[in-house]
Formats: sequence, C-alpha cells, structure tokens
Amino acid sequence: MYKSNRLVTENRLIILYLMYQMDMPLSWEHLYNFSVNDYMDYFEFQTYITEMEQNGIIETNKEDTITYYSLTDDGEKTVNTFSKLIPESKRKSIISYVRKNKGVIKKEYAVSANYFMYDEDEYVVKCSFIEDDVTLMELNITVVNKEMAKQVKKNWKQNVSSIYNNLLQSLLSDDNSQDVKVDTDIEVRDKEN
Repeated sequence: MYKSNRLVTENRLIILYLMYQMDMPLSWEHLYNFSVNDYMDYFEFQTYITEMEQNGIIETNKEDTITYYSLTDDGEKTVNTFSKLIPESKRKSIISYVRKNKGVIKKEYAVSANYFMYDEDEYVVKCSFIEDDVTLMELNITVVNKEMAKQVKKNWKQNVSSIYNNLLQSLLSDDNSQDVKVDTDIEVRDKEN
C-alpha cells in the first residue's frame, strides 16, 4: 500500500521528534518499541531509520553489541524546522512518553561496562558510572581471560552502587579515624527539561 508523502514525512519526523525530546542516544529497540504499532509498521520504521542514517540526519554509535542512534546537527535543524508538521496530539503523546520513560532509559545508560582483548592473555574491562551527565567513576581493569572479563562486566552492572560506596569509603578513610561516614546517594535522577 502506497503511503502519502505527507504521512511518510510525518512518520520520519515522529522518530526525530522522539530523539530530540529524549536528548540522549537511543537504542534501536527503544526507537522500535515507541514507533511500531502506534505510528508505523516494522518495514516502514526500518526504512525510515536506514534512509535518515544514509542522509546524515541521524548517526549511529555501536557500544558492545548495541547500536545507539542520535540526531546529527542536520537532524536537529530538521526537527526544529518541521516539527509543526506533526499533529499536536501526536507531539503531546511523544512528550508524555518521554516524561514517563526518560528516567528509566537514562538509568539503563548510567552504568556501562565493556571489554576488549588487549593482548593474547589480557582483556581490559572499561567500567563507568554516570549520573546527570557527570562521570562519577571510570575504572579500567585488566584480567587474564574472556570469562573473567565477562564476570567483571556482569558484576559491575549488578553491584556498581556498593562498589562505588566501598571504594569511596576506602579512599576517604584516615588511618587515625575509625568512623568515616560518607553520604553517597547515587540513585540516578531524571532531569526535567
């Protein structure tokens, strides 16, 4: 079935408007879950993503096995120029979705760990913890095999809060002081725009 040019343009703008409102890279899965069924079908979605990437409106960044999409400068200009072509009810629906889901999605990105082979018997695991766009901790750990690297990655993601608190406690402790109390609330909070 042939879609009108207006509907094709609107659907592309819906994806771009979501990315603009989220103001952070989004995975293919996040874009898909929002767009497909309510606004377009799978094939339309995949075509729009591919075309917008080829046209330089969106760009990709691959991290581990996940591809993240973000707007380029041209993509932001496109959204700012043409977002009024999206019906107001759909723009409000997108904004409502962003308010409801941005914190959850942002929390997924706040803790990351990836590993790579450095030498024949060495893997480096790069771990980071980010809150409100500020890197609280980055840590590179060298291990001797891939299984250990996978375990470090898994444990980092599951235990980052206690690792951060324990490391901070150790770094702030004074040999002369028995009780060092550190207030470390590292819950990821959503910033409202």
